[in-house]
Amino acid sequence: IHEPLRADLTCPVCLDLFRDPVLLDCGHHFCRRCVRRCWDATPGDERAACPRCRAPCRAREPRPDSLLGDVAETVRRATAGPRDPAGLCAEHREELKLFCEDDQAAVCLVCGLSRQHKAHDVVPVNEAHEKYKVLAFCFFLHFIQERADVLERQVSTDFQRLHDFLSAEEKEVKEHLRRVKEEKLEQLNGSLTHITQQMSRLESSAQDIHAKLDQEERPELLTVRQAEHSVLFDSFLVVEPVTLDPTTAYPCLHVSPCGRSVRVGSIQPCLPNNPERFTLYNIVLGSQPFSQGRHYWEVEVAGKTAWGLGIAAASVNRKEEISLCPEDGFWTMVLRNGSEYEACTSAEECPLTLTRQPGRVGVYLDYDRGQVSFYNAEDMSHIFSFSDACFEGQVYPYFNPWPIINGRNREPLIIRTLQL
Repeated sequence: IHEPLRADLTCPVCLDLFRDPVLLDCGHHFCRRCVRRCWDATPGDERAACPRCRAPCRAREPRPDSLLGDVAETVRRATAGPRDPAGLCAEHREELKLFCEDDQAAVCLVCGLSRQHKAHDVVPVNEAHEKYKVLAFCFFLHFIQERADVLERQVSTDFQRLHDFLSAEEKEVKEHLRRVKEEKLEQLNGSLTHITQQMSRLESSAQDIHAKLDQEERPELLTVRQAEHSVLFDSFLVVEPVTLDPTTAYPCLHVSPCGRSVRVGSIQPCLPNNPERFTLYNIVLGSQPFSQGRHYWEVEVAGKTAWGLGIAAASVNRKEEISLCPEDGFWTMVLRNGSEYEACTSAEECPLTLTRQPGRVGVYLDYDRGQVSFYNAEDMSHIFSFSDACFEGQVYPYFNPWPIINGRNREPLIIRTLQL
């Protein structure tokens, strides 16, 4: 038999013709006993694998391949015979020159003339070799063709199953998406109706607000009940519970534990020189940053002879000399010498004339419109407004209790809690 054909019929483990061959998932053939011996040598927690390519096998009971076993057995018989290690007949010690087709065994000339084989079809070994070589090759071709047909049918079946599965999945997903689409559209229609109604109410409210602004120069949505001097707010205004941030305070400023008052005292040693802290001016900022909306808070200033209040940008310089003007990120007003009020605008001086000295100052911020306004919170009379301010990023409430001068101005700045 040609060597390539014999190699195709040889087990890669025992290197002999197949005996009870099996087919693994990867397509390689082995003797059942050989592959079982290989798998028994692997640890129990490891998956069975092909001894040749190490591809994992789904089951430890491989499929038998009877056709390949028949081909291998035919070749084995064609090359077998009662021969000793020297290639001689074990009974007559003669060379095996004949082949008995009935017994499928090589025999010597004496055996061929014996009673046992006399009635059998006996042919020369060379002739039998050529005959069975062709027969084995035909068997092998038939085996290959059959395996190809089986694989083709298996691939077609697998692809059909995959196609059916994907089609069912596609149908289910499309149906789910259709239902979700309908639900979302229904929700959007409901939301659109609600938003339309809200917009109509907002437009009506905006018209009312503009009408009020045309009548008096006071904070938006802010009215005063003169008898009780209490403040009423519309829902668009946020009355902030402002507190002070001690990490921004100048070292001689003492912030109360509740964060609602600050006074001037002695320099506090061992304070960290963190980036947020002011180191040249008696300044402390609020803890709450603002980046949108309308906000209002009030500060008690009664008894003080100097102070500063307003808004500061988060980006202001805290370590070097600054001006309290919008160019440096400040929108503030100050009191000096007990009675000199001034708005720190871009102009050199902007003195303010007040008919009544406030004991409590209200600060109003409209971030989106760029407005900062100050009011005497005791009667809600308007003091001053910065308009068209260009805010870039977050801003913070600004507080400056001013230094103690000639023993005066020791009173703290106190943030008042507003009860609506």
